[in-house]
Amino acid sequence: MDYLVDIFAIIPLLADGLLITLAVSLLAAAGALILSLPLLGARRSHKRWLRYAATTYIALMRGLPIVILVFLFYFGLPALLGLGRVSAFWVGVVALAMNGAAFLAEIFRGAIQRIPDGQAEAARALGLNRVQTWRLVLIPQVLPVALPAMAGEIGFLVKASPVLSLITLVDLTRRSQQVAMQTFDPLAPTLAAALVYFVVLWSIAMLSRWLERRLEPAKAGAS
Repeated sequence: MDYLVDIFAIIPLLADGLLITLAVSLLAAAGALILSLPLLGARRSHKRWLRYAATTYIALMRGLPIVILVFLFYFGLPALLGLGRVSAFWVGVVALAMNGAAFLAEIFRGAIQRIPDGQAEAARALGLNRVQTWRLVLIPQVLPVALPAMAGEIGFLVKASPVLSLITLVDLTRRSQQVAMQTFDPLAPTLAAALVYFVVLWSIAMLSRWLERRLEPAKAGAS
């Protein structure tokens, strides 16, 4: 019981690292969402070279370990381009966003394929242009279908963020290591960090389920 108290007592010491982890994860998720939209458009394009380029990018990002991508951006490219020291924070955001965009583009593509083709044709028959068709007809149905997988991808970005501790970013994992060195107890800070990660990921899952229930009618319409 005393050791459990020690674990909870350490959690406030991890607060600054938690803020860095949340900031990196949220910015990376936003960047991944923004990048995934043109990537999705290229993936569904009638132009063969655009489809090939998008498919190659997606395959590369999905097959490349994030740690390799992070090391490439933090150590490789600055040395190649003579940039000097770069920000570990922004390297992490860019690397995670580029990786996440590939997965989100495929998630959205799969969700779109579940929507009957006749709905887009009916929207055009009613006089809606392409933007109105997406905004009023397709997106309200794509979002509920894609939401569980999107939440899973955001959770993956959070779980992948400890890789950034390898490039000196003081995130939640790195901060727990610092506390372990200060207290000469490697177990309690690690367990405290694990508990915080669990709460963050559980919160993402609960928010996703709440949104999914709110959007259930649209999801039923798409199926």
